[in-house]
Amino acid sequence: MALTSADVRNAETLKKDYKLRDDKGLYLLVETNGSRTWKFSYRFDGRSKVITLGPCPEVTLAFARQLRDEARELIADGTDPLTRCEKREVFSPSVETFEAVARDWLERVYRFEVSEEQFRRTKRQMENYLISSIGKRVVSEVTPEDLKSLAAALGAEGHLDKGKRVLGIAKRVYGHARDTGVAGFQQTGALRRRLTGSGTEPEFLLSTREQLFNLASGVLGQWSRTTTTAALKLTVWLLARPSEIVNARWSDMDLDAGEWRIRRKNPDSPDGNKIITVPLPRQAVELLREMEPITGRQEYIFPGTRDRKKHLGASTLTGALKKVTRTTPVSTDNLRTLAATALGELGYQAEQIQSQLLNQTGDEQSDRQLYQEKRREMLQAWADYLDNTVIGKVTRR
Repeated sequence: MALTSADVRNAETLKKDYKLRDDKGLYLLVETNGSRTWKFSYRFDGRSKVITLGPCPEVTLAFARQLRDEARELIADGTDPLTRCEKREVFSPSVETFEAVARDWLERVYRFEVSEEQFRRTKRQMENYLISSIGKRVVSEVTPEDLKSLAAALGAEGHLDKGKRVLGIAKRVYGHARDTGVAGFQQTGALRRRLTGSGTEPEFLLSTREQLFNLASGVLGQWSRTTTTAALKLTVWLLARPSEIVNARWSDMDLDAGEWRIRRKNPDSPDGNKIITVPLPRQAVELLREMEPITGRQEYIFPGTRDRKKHLGASTLTGALKKVTRTTPVSTDNLRTLAATALGELGYQAEQIQSQLLNQTGDEQSDRQLYQEKRREMLQAWADYLDNTVIGKVTRR
């Protein structure tokens, strides 16, 4: 039987080493000294072999499965994954260069947060502007002035947005260094604050749990019945884009079935539209039923404050999200990143998470039905996770 995140989290240290087996050769080795390590056992050329994939919890269950699948693909192609691993630099806290930490963050964290196109773009910017300049330096010795000078140089060349982007990438690398225990990052609060010019830790340096509590308490903790507050809650529960939320019409909703049908333009379809069906978690259905007496006679679920025939502005929604999470403002993009991380910890596969964030559907009818069931389960788990975060208790799969 496949492992769950709860199985991994609750694995206890015993008097003897033991293995928690997942499937397809993946297992977690729990040792008497308390260490926990992901390993993959396989056969190649008639011999049994084992690869160490990395420590737990630094390597999550979802990431360990991905590494296992990559190794199985190599075996299918006639390549021994062990020889490939021997040639590959493996990240550990003792490898302290900026490049080592940055590449580890890219592969272990960022790859699961964004599309492949966005991943390649960020990787290219990192290599061109950060690794080429400071990649060989010890990461804890790179100063805020070093990073700001890189950004300033890009700005002087007319690439102000690119400079800000590069600085943002560097901040994420610093956060990853802290989270993975790189030496020198236990007393770097002052340095991190100087990167933003603020006395409070920026959002990328807070743990995922802290950011989620900030988000959940700021949005879901509100008792206001305004349309903006309701739209915010729906945005958080459904992980939808603000433009999609504010354009939602009552005619798009089937509350009895618990579904929201988003219409998108598609020249290939007979009527020029494509329907994306988003399952609604219980909390969203309850909220919409509360909204019916208020805006049910309007076309839009969230009408504008001045003109009720128009919908609420998307910028109003994004601004409100940052306002209610003002201690460490959360953007809509950051919301989706947090959700991807949390859902991964809850045991959902990267493909499932990405398809939800992109609002994709399966091609065949049977695939769509199975996909919708998994999607409904995942969105309900996410909504429950946020509710439980507010009261300090998280239920995992």
